[in-house]
Amino acid sequence: MLVSRIIADPRRLRRFVRFVSPSAQAVALDVWLGPAVLARVLAPRVSRLVAVQREDPPRNWRRPRNVELVRVAGLAPELPFPDETFDLVTCGRPFHHFPRPREVLSEMWRVCRPGGWLALEETVAHEQEVRARYQDRLERLRDRSHPRYFRLSELLHLLGEAGFLVRRLQVVDLQREFNEWLLGARPSPQKVELMRRLMTGAQEADLSGLDIRAVGDTFVFTQRLAWLVAERIA
Repeated sequence: MLVSRIIADPRRLRRFVRFVSPSAQAVALDVWLGPAVLARVLAPRVSRLVAVQREDPPRNWRRPRNVELVRVAGLAPELPFPDETFDLVTCGRPFHHFPRPREVLSEMWRVCRPGGWLALEETVAHEQEVRARYQDRLERLRDRSHPRYFRLSELLHLLGEAGFLVRRLQVVDLQREFNEWLLGARPSPQKVELMRRLMTGAQEADLSGLDIRAVGDTFVFTQRLAWLVAERIA
């Protein structure tokens, strides 16, 4: 699994884990291990980390002794753990890729102890509908499996619906470069050319809300990451 160096940046992920501030005694759950970029920095900060493996294990990852892997087929929302098992529940892959996010959140609530915590780092769409759609169109051209990004207001609503109360929230700018952003997605040359045209057209009026700028023969743009820490309400 190829992962952009920006997405896998351990400095940002360590800042996120500091923002979450888990207890050293915490038993944590990562509901989607993915390439293990979050697990690498979270494991040293908690007593035990259980990670749900939904695909082939990441290459060149030496699993820490306090990490247990549990295999789950595909993106099924059901989690094979008893109620109220974990002090902290998080997701190492982008949460918006789950096809049934409400059911996943319900399961995360179920396995989290009362007074425990949910922590997410999630790319969020622009609150303006037209810009959000433009952003999702670019993402689907890059990766046809992309469903859509949640707007921050929508994500907060989903968490509240599931029984989580957001206690801490921070929005972080993530600087991306066109070729780095394409890494791992492998779109066709025709789609790459269409994305270039869309990015060129989006610059002047900022149609995507991404602050796209042409730099030489490439583009740079800014995505918004939401860091959320929410308490599981009994």
